[in-house]
Amino acid sequence: MSLHPAFRAYLDDLNPLVEKAVREGFAPTPQSARAALAGLNSFALPAAEVAEVHDRTAAGVPVRVYVPRPGTASDTILFVHGGGHMAGDLDVYDFSARRTAAATGMVVVSVDYRRSPEAPYPAGLTDVYAVLGQLGDATEGIAVTGGVHAVADSGGGAKVASIAKRVAAGEWTSAIERQVLLYPSLDYTMSGASLREFATGYFLSAERVGWYFDNYFPEGTDRAGASPLLGPYSPDMPHTLVIAAEYDPLVSEAREYVARMRAAGAGAELLVAPGLIHAFAFFESEIPEEIARLYDVIAGFLQTGRVPAGW
Repeated sequence: MSLHPAFRAYLDDLNPLVEKAVREGFAPTPQSARAALAGLNSFALPAAEVAEVHDRTAAGVPVRVYVPRPGTASDTILFVHGGGHMAGDLDVYDFSARRTAAATGMVVVSVDYRRSPEAPYPAGLTDVYAVLGQLGDATEGIAVTGGVHAVADSGGGAKVASIAKRVAAGEWTSAIERQVLLYPSLDYTMSGASLREFATGYFLSAERVGWYFDNYFPEGTDRAGASPLLGPYSPDMPHTLVIAAEYDPLVSEAREYVARMRAAGAGAELLVAPGLIHAFAFFESEIPEEIARLYDVIAGFLQTGRVPAGW
């Protein structure tokens, strides 16, 4: 379908400002990227109510634990925020972690991993994996079943998919049973066709993706070897739902990732949200019906493993 009217209007306002900034010599910095992502919270609806929220640490990493039903045992969700491996934190993603907990009825553990460029690859990835291995510390005193799932967007999706990749390679182990990857970044070689098709003008640009990666990886890193898209794959990978956006530069790698998981015998499903752009989950007040749909789909998949026939 055509671009959603809310995003058409948003991009019609945004793109001339971006072009003007480029003409005037603006160069992004980690600080400007972090401020820009935090600024998207201005589109948030009133925060979902969650009965208990605790700031804790697990494996030495700060986490925020959301408990929607105290005293009722539930599965645990490892929540890994996006932001190009550079931006985002517990506060910026509080809106989404709350909605995930409220929608699923599960305990959510949001991870405040280290970010680049101050802490380059693989620091943030190893932080997430360390928390996964110590979820018992994060949920101490909280009723949980022992079942573990994951929800992650964008660069957070890259981290969760990277854990699955290393498990498939026999390097790591993981308790994750089901995982939702929301418009994930999966190919550090930037070979996807949609990176060219939607290179500019659709919020996330190909140039910005490359800039994030240049800040994330130390010089000489094997980016192909780090890319979840390029495998290996295994039938034992977590049952995975990838939710992509039609007008996202990353959509082609999402399609290819699901196809490769299926070819390897792993359980994988794909939903492409029509008319939407990268990071659409931030725009709650602009697309409230789509946001309600998003969390209904996430909850249904994590609770039952089922995916609707279409978006």
